[in-house]
Amino acid sequence: MSTTLLVVIIFAMVISPIFWLMPSRRQRYQMHLRKIALHAGIKVRLEKFELNGEKLPATAYRWMRDADEKKTAHRFRLAHVPRMEKERLEPRGDEFIPGWLWLESPVPAVSDDQLEALKNVLEQLPEDSLIFEAGTATVTLWWRENGTPEQVESLPELMSGLPM
Repeated sequence: MSTTLLVVIIFAMVISPIFWLMPSRRQRYQMHLRKIALHAGIKVRLEKFELNGEKLPATAYRWMRDADEKKTAHRFRLAHVPRMEKERLEPRGDEFIPGWLWLESPVPAVSDDQLEALKNVLEQLPEDSLIFEAGTATVTLWWRENGTPEQVESLPELMSGLPM
């Protein structure tokens, strides 16, 4: 009996590290969201964004702008305040819509129609969005990936409505 028990214990000790390598349920869900994003043409990267001189980890979902859009693109960064309170947010601009602050000033000089389209995009982003950033070549959403597959599938269409 003791030999059998010893063999079982040794076998368990050999096998247990294999279970540590298996992804958790949360990690499998994140992989699923990332596959959906990749199929939709979104580049997904695990990166750190800079806020108040600190680098904070998050997942970046990035869209490349078309060449035509690059000519008229505006640069801006907005923070989702409900998600950023823990990171000691120090805004340099005004509140754009409830819950979203400009992180850089001056606020881009854009038309009222463009601001309205941006408001529409921000209101439809996942609740756990952290930073929404636009540059001349890319548009980036920094978030914690707690959204649904449907939200990820709708992101490319949502970004196509951003005329900035």
